[in-house]
Amino acid sequence: MKIAASLCLGVTLLATPGFAEEISVGLAAPLSGPQAYFGNTWHNGFKLYWDKLNAEGGVNGVTIKYNQQDDKADPREGTLVAQKFCDDDSVVIGLVNFNSGVAQSTLPIYEDCELPTMTFGSNPDLTKQGYKFMVRPVANDLANALLPAEYALQKLNAKTAVIVSDKQVFGQGISEIFGKNFTAGGGQVLDTLAVAPTDVDFTSVLAQIKAKSPDVIYVGAVMPQIALFAKQMHEQGVNASLMVPDGGYTPDFIAQAGEANVQGTMVAIQVPPMDASPAIAEFAKLYKEKYGEEAGPYSIYGYVHGQILEAVLKSTKGLSREEINDALHAVKVETAVGELEFDDIGELKVAPSYLYKVEGKDFKLAGSK
Repeated sequence: MKIAASLCLGVTLLATPGFAEEISVGLAAPLSGPQAYFGNTWHNGFKLYWDKLNAEGGVNGVTIKYNQQDDKADPREGTLVAQKFCDDDSVVIGLVNFNSGVAQSTLPIYEDCELPTMTFGSNPDLTKQGYKFMVRPVANDLANALLPAEYALQKLNAKTAVIVSDKQVFGQGISEIFGKNFTAGGGQVLDTLAVAPTDVDFTSVLAQIKAKSPDVIYVGAVMPQIALFAKQMHEQGVNASLMVPDGGYTPDFIAQAGEANVQGTMVAIQVPPMDASPAIAEFAKLYKEKYGEEAGPYSIYGYVHGQILEAVLKSTKGLSREEINDALHAVKVETAVGELEFDDIGELKVAPSYLYKVEGKDFKLAGSK
């Protein structure tokens, strides 16, 4: 992966004439509730780069503002936020949809009002709907569910697995992909079990799993469910390797489940280690200096979204939503996580994923792809 030599270098593009105008960026994510940590720290990464741009006088004379809204990880709230952004003519681009379920409901609204968006929803089907005003600057679940399956088969020598899904767009989608990958690699899925997204007691589900004695359990869900599942799994003596998606990549997962209950748990996420390169390490340093805490799971991508926005504003022919969208889809930019560009449906042409193992109170890199 090509890494930017310095975060302060920004992007090197031919500058368009200055517009001497002001635009707004719509920011939407869960800012309250169980997933607030993810949304707030993601947006904080963007604000860090936003500070840099405005300290330099904007981009080509364009001053950037932002309109931050809480979608609460709820599709209904997300649609209300989407309509607010659509109705605000000053909003010309959105950093939206942390959750796939929210994205499924809001992307048609953004498409209808022709507001270009960088979405974080990772379900692969989102880019297969023919939307022209979205890109996804992060790996989708095809990548995020492949690495865990390969690791289970090749490193853990797992032969059997049980899959648990919360029946939501993200959880069900990623667990199904894991199952297909595990089976294609020679493993056997003993059972696929469903829980409601509000369930907190997994006694009966774990009893079924314990009777099957799988080598691996994959749980397609989000916090706090995966922490509760991990805690109860070990309390009931279910001896299997636990694998969870990116929602587990947070100190809260370890704290809520109990450190002793999650040792060895594998967590897949699109985020590289914060010491993976000098550029990423510099970002982590700047983040801690500004916010007084370590960068969150997706803070680096908020920063990268700011770098993409800068490149878009340097290459766009104008500031209309349509012109911004054209520049967004055509962008090729060196960022803190490497060179990014999109294919014809808005997916990254190169999208790495990473697998971490819980050791003590930390997440240690176990593999990447």
